[in-house]
Amino acid sequence: MGKEFKPLSWLVTNFDCNAQKIKYYDILKYREDEIKKMKKKHATKEEFAKALRSECMYIFWSRCEYELVIEQTEDGHIWLNPWVGCREPEKVRIDVTDREDYDWKGFAEKYIDKRYGNDEKIDIWDQLEFVWDSFVDYVWNYRHKYQRKNLGGARRDEM
Repeated sequence: MGKEFKPLSWLVTNFDCNAQKIKYYDILKYREDEIKKMKKKHATKEEFAKALRSECMYIFWSRCEYELVIEQTEDGHIWLNPWVGCREPEKVRIDVTDREDYDWKGFAEKYIDKRYGNDEKIDIWDQLEFVWDSFVDYVWNYRHKYQRKNLGGARRDEM
């Protein structure tokens, strides 16, 4: 049997107003063709990262459907609350303090300005920007189904 192919995927946390839940959202699920085109168009990782940043900001920055409120309580817990479209926000909010898949404590420290309270509105772009280098590395190094192994897997611009 051949090697199992893993689809291009990057999960962020978002509020789903249809399900009335805060859950994971795959921002790359339907974007593989766009990513392939960007890789072909931009020969270096730096050019690619610049184009990817522009595209991600355009799609995910400051759009209410991609916004949450992050809150840090006195006891140090980090909560995510829906921003808009929620019928019962107190039932939907989730505690992300101990999640190991994302550094919510570090994120809260960076984004919550304590001079103005203990919460802040965030969006998907903020989540991406916080881990931007890892995101770019993942997308840049992702091997699409159509790509064949060449010279130990190196890209032509890395040779």
